[in-house]
Amino acid sequence: MTAMELPPQARPALTAAAVTDRVRAYAAGLPDRAPQIERLGRIPDDVLAGLKATGLLRAALPPSLGGVEMTVPELTRAVDLLAAGDASVAWCAAVALNAALAVVSLPVEVFTELFPDPDLVTATVLPPTGRALRQDGGYLLSGRWSHASGIRHADRVIAGFRTPEDTVRIAVFDAAHARVLDTWHTTGLRGTGSHDFEVADLFVPDRHTFVLAPAGDRPQPLHLRADNLALKMAGIPLGIGRSALRAAREILTDRRTALPRPAAPADLAHAESLIGAADAYVYATLESAWAAQAAGLAPERGTAALARWFAHRACREAVQFLYDAVGICAAYTDCTPIDRDLRDLLTASRHVASSEKILDGVGDLRLGGSPASPLL
Repeated sequence: MTAMELPPQARPALTAAAVTDRVRAYAAGLPDRAPQIERLGRIPDDVLAGLKATGLLRAALPPSLGGVEMTVPELTRAVDLLAAGDASVAWCAAVALNAALAVVSLPVEVFTELFPDPDLVTATVLPPTGRALRQDGGYLLSGRWSHASGIRHADRVIAGFRTPEDTVRIAVFDAAHARVLDTWHTTGLRGTGSHDFEVADLFVPDRHTFVLAPAGDRPQPLHLRADNLALKMAGIPLGIGRSALRAAREILTDRRTALPRPAAPADLAHAESLIGAADAYVYATLESAWAAQAAGLAPERGTAALARWFAHRACREAVQFLYDAVGICAAYTDCTPIDRDLRDLLTASRHVASSEKILDGVGDLRLGGSPASPLL
């Protein structure tokens, strides 16, 4: 069974193991589609349908809403598997999982009104770059938001804005109301289609807005911390690193008697060690944080963010080693994903959740500071 031939998802409750198995089977077919995804700058409809069929888009939701409520380590591993097939699909899937941010704070009846199908795709931009005016029963929302991953195929938008009282709220609305601006011309992650978008005087009912904080009536560990859904982004660099490692090993095996350079085997091994170290760091940290939350404890702030930052840097270094190891072959994008992998990692590492600002924040924490970033 190939990635795009998965049967429609059965509606009976899925398990975390079943979702993971579906994601693994689906991801196996993504490398063949990756060049097309990059060229189009979006996820094709059949590839998106296959993603929905895995059940991953509903995996962070509670079973009462048709979801699986997978743990953060499980969600991260699923994103990791996707990224080994195509980083843009993985990125958009990780962003789409942010619909669970709404279920934390909205009444169930409002959430189901907005998301009658738990597999609806969201584009999420939390920085409050929008402004709103009060109108009876809601807000008139206007503004422009940047880096809206998946906006061209999204069903819903989750966007931050400032109220007339200068407080921050999050609005949820139909993606059809967003005017997409063609701004995503980048080195990597081109298939995410992370364009800017804008709305003007869009009426959003008050009940379709929320503050980014748990409502207090969902005691499950997944919903105790607003940053839990950001943690899954660590799977992106790990999966990309595995993609490049697999490709480089195949190329170098075929050329074992005529290697591009004498140090190529050492570079391959060095890259494997970097990716393995990042994997161990990320998943040990996530498992520890999850266990703490399950016990009703608050995980140490900054630890998971530091592991996420390290994964991006270690995997980027590893892919550069692999690029050098295979030589000029790496530059031919129709033969190997290594060039695309390197570019995807370069772009991914510019995201605020994995940029150098993470080091600044964690260092400040360790020295007794209290940075407010929700990414820590």
